[in-house]
Amino acid sequence: MIVNLRKKAATTNILRSFTIFMMLSFFFFPSITLAQTYVELTPEISVSELYDDNLYLDDKDEISDYITEVSPGFTLNILSEKYNLGFIYVPTIVRYVHEDQANTVRHLGTITYEQYLHEHLKFDLTNTYLKSEEPLEEEYATEVRHTRNTYQRNTGSASLSYLFGTENELTAGYRNEFLKNKDETIDDGMTQHPFALITHWFDMRNGLELNYEYTKAHFWRDDEFEAGDDYTGNSYGLRYIYRFTPHATVSLDYNLTTRNFRGNDTDEDYKIHDTGIEFEKAFSSDFSITLGGGYFIRENDYSDNENGYMYHASLTKEFERGGFSLGGNGGWDESYLTADRTGFTRYWSLETSVDYRFLERLEGYAGSSYRHDKDEEDLKWDTLAGNCGLRWSFMRWFSLSLDYTYTKRDDDVDTDDYTDNQIMLILTASRLYRW
Repeated sequence: MIVNLRKKAATTNILRSFTIFMMLSFFFFPSITLAQTYVELTPEISVSELYDDNLYLDDKDEISDYITEVSPGFTLNILSEKYNLGFIYVPTIVRYVHEDQANTVRHLGTITYEQYLHEHLKFDLTNTYLKSEEPLEEEYATEVRHTRNTYQRNTGSASLSYLFGTENELTAGYRNEFLKNKDETIDDGMTQHPFALITHWFDMRNGLELNYEYTKAHFWRDDEFEAGDDYTGNSYGLRYIYRFTPHATVSLDYNLTTRNFRGNDTDEDYKIHDTGIEFEKAFSSDFSITLGGGYFIRENDYSDNENGYMYHASLTKEFERGGFSLGGNGGWDESYLTADRTGFTRYWSLETSVDYRFLERLEGYAGSSYRHDKDEEDLKWDTLAGNCGLRWSFMRWFSLSLDYTYTKRDDDVDTDDYTDNQIMLILTASRLYRW
């Protein structure tokens, strides 16, 4: 009975989060008049066949299967001079040939809304809801799930921005993220983030940014074990920007992040001081680079302090038939609202991608990434991922794609090692309507 009540409460919370953001959006939606409004509607449907050679990301007992997916959906954009509203909704019917106990219906929905309430006052809202059984989430690809149990993630943000000059802006808002897992051995949780940001340019060359964010995180689970510690935290940031030209800037920043845990005392309180320098330059409309480096110090509550270097770099180049990007990041990271809750980690990563149009209706793409992580217990893991594919457009509204994805994790914890290969054939039909 207690477990059922917890499940009901968790489902209520995720629906409540989605409802709050929907109510905010409808509260601010103006009346739609055809004379001032443009509507774009794109219905689409895709049918795909996927072969996965390691469904449960297991290093010893690899189970393969064929998966059929049918995804009807639509994209709706309503545009006017004072507001923009966007909806995306894509349900996916999923059927496994052998592992049919994993059959499900995925859901992906996004709402975006922007409105100028006044000449200098702007409201922004975004909300994304995902329900899936896929063990690797696109934005959290370094985590590990070894089941095909479903999970739900809802992420929303709402903010008001006051514009007091060409580039000066004061923003205050609220972010919320909710995770609910059907797997009772994984923590459910919610994080809340009120935040504020001010950007002020003293002249054409000198600018300053100040930001603050408060974090409150709560975790629970449905089995007899205790969830990870709840925590609260504060993040303060200061950034000075110097503009050499309209297309080249250098900036200096300092940030302070605090985390205060409560619960089972399994996590240690800490403060992180980090500072860095960044250079950005756009050589042309199709070529830009970013280079940055810094240093961080983590002050722990009772254990020895830690320190390390930070870096980030990116190069983006567009050309007549495609584009290319190369980048890397390193420093410190946090991961609490995920399946494996790795907490504080030190990491470095590299990634690259390229796309190229071979013919008018035939294009190809490829990408790869590598990331090395080390947690507070000095456990390390490496994650390598790559994909490539071809996409052929035909008969104006149709496309056929062939995609291959490779993922490999090498972990000090052997049970978290895995290698996964996926190949997918996708047929898509879509058509844009405007009025």
